[in-house]
Amino acid sequence: MNFEINFGRNLTRNQILQKYLYNLNQLKLLAETNFKINNNEFNNFIIQYYFTPNRMSHVALIKTELVKTIVDRKRKIFFWLFYLAIGFLCVSYKNEASTLILRNIQTFIYPGMKLWRRMTLPMINNFPGLTELYDESCLMMNPFFQVEDLDCNPCSNIVNVLDLTNVEKTTDSVPFVFKVKQIPVTVNDFFELYKSNKEIFQRDAYRVRSTNNEITNLDELFRDFNRTHQTQSHNLWRCNRMSPARLIRQLFVRPERLPSTGIALERFLSMDTHNAESYILPDGECSNMYIQQIQGTRNIILRPTIECRNKCRSISIRLTQSYVLSYNWWYWKPVSAPDSFSKTSSISLIGSYC
Repeated sequence: MNFEINFGRNLTRNQILQKYLYNLNQLKLLAETNFKINNNEFNNFIIQYYFTPNRMSHVALIKTELVKTIVDRKRKIFFWLFYLAIGFLCVSYKNEASTLILRNIQTFIYPGMKLWRRMTLPMINNFPGLTELYDESCLMMNPFFQVEDLDCNPCSNIVNVLDLTNVEKTTDSVPFVFKVKQIPVTVNDFFELYKSNKEIFQRDAYRVRSTNNEITNLDELFRDFNRTHQTQSHNLWRCNRMSPARLIRQLFVRPERLPSTGIALERFLSMDTHNAESYILPDGECSNMYIQQIQGTRNIILRPTIECRNKCRSISIRLTQSYVLSYNWWYWKPVSAPDSFSKTSSISLIGSYC
């Protein structure tokens, strides 16, 4: 049986480790064949005899390098599995096949989640900010998702947005507006609510997405809006936890036309300067969306989805203060554009209902 003894100085760390592992495996085979020493006994002997603090420095170095290599490989495997799991969940989001799979693995979900939690505890301890992703239904939306054979008849004959303030009911697929008794709310009102409950907001809903690179959280947002010369920006604050959701109800009235029990917890608050550029509005948890204009005015352009682009046309409406626009994101993808006649900042509350 041949052993490679020469560890040349010009060899890399990986080459040395490969030679070391090769020779170690050869010794294991020799011990098992000639002396009937099994694998566990051999490993215990190696650990007790060679990996002790009193051994020579080069042996300790090999031990350190070997352990480091094993840990690095395990870390890489863990992250690859983590990314593959995220990719699988995102691809299967809103897919009929995922429903069938979930039905067949119901009994394994909770034991699997318990095991997954134990596996991720070391990473959570090192990166506690990852806990903010706990409430996410999906970490990444699939931009290529389409529905085959979607019935586009509900939007095919729509030519404008109807004002149904004085009409009781309508179908959910038809976009319409109605007026509510909303007292104008400014950014300063929201700031006062934030100051009184700062700990809750910082814990559950603190981050802000903004076109201004200097704004990443609520503190920076309020600091920018308090300036005399504001930077042109579109700012989107998201709330999907109960505590801050209860607090913002103090500022915004509940639209009476919407169902009393079907409004989703997730809400977005869009705070824009009067000349903020156009942007695409986010989708909600439920397909029926509403935009409640709290302050200022924005032009909302309802563009048909990819599936209905050949059957439905784009429509637009000037959404003024105290009006609520309702639409269905199966048929429409709205864009919010600035209103050239308005010189005040805009605040829009965006939510969904089922």
